[in-house]
Amino acid sequence: MSKSKPKVTIIMPALNEGNIIQRTINDCLKNKNYSLRILVIIDSKIDKKTLEAAKKTKARIIDVGIGKGKGAAIKASIPYCKDEIIVQLDADYQFLPSDLDRIVSPLLKGYDVSLGTRYQRGSHIDSDSVSLFKLFGSYGLSAITSIFARYRVTDVMAGYKGFKREVLKDLDPQVEHFGYEAELVINAAKKKYKIINVPISYRKRLIGGSNVSSIKDGLLVLNTIIRTALNY
Repeated sequence: MSKSKPKVTIIMPALNEGNIIQRTINDCLKNKNYSLRILVIIDSKIDKKTLEAAKKTKARIIDVGIGKGKGAAIKASIPYCKDEIIVQLDADYQFLPSDLDRIVSPLLKGYDVSLGTRYQRGSHIDSDSVSLFKLFGSYGLSAITSIFARYRVTDVMAGYKGFKREVLKDLDPQVEHFGYEAELVINAAKKKYKIINVPISYRKRLIGGSNVSSIKDGLLVLNTIIRTALNY
């Protein structure tokens, strides 16, 4: 008798991705190695085109109705996650659905958290997909996270991460903005969960614009790193 497929929920926050969200969702569903469930997490700030495109797919749309930030949306989605493995994937097709096996496989082999990384051997980044300013900012935030986590984190802000369900519930993110990415990693390290960096690919954005302000959000993340590390 063949073993049943691992059950995986993909959490996909969406805001202004336009029609590209359909491609992201449909390419995820091409993966037949898992029993997949996709939750598109939206809030009051989503643009109409993105919402209409998401409705044309087989994904379930979860309206958290708050508009407070990506971290708040992720936190609000956790009660809807019923499968043994949870993957966070950005909807804009910069992180590729074809890398899903790279994120999930370590979780099936004993790891608790898998962190997609654009910045180590085996990764691939399209030219002009990351500005030099954002590159150095990402390196800096990852280095500071590594110091406080006492574990080398090569790309803390990558929007492609995997968790065992009970681990994500235990980490219970509280930060409402982009800083939750670092919050999760530092708290996972504090709780002695097994973490691994996984090389992935990153493409130039095909549609829409980034919601990240390099300076404003960078400072928010830095503040989160320090506050999380010092437990306040």
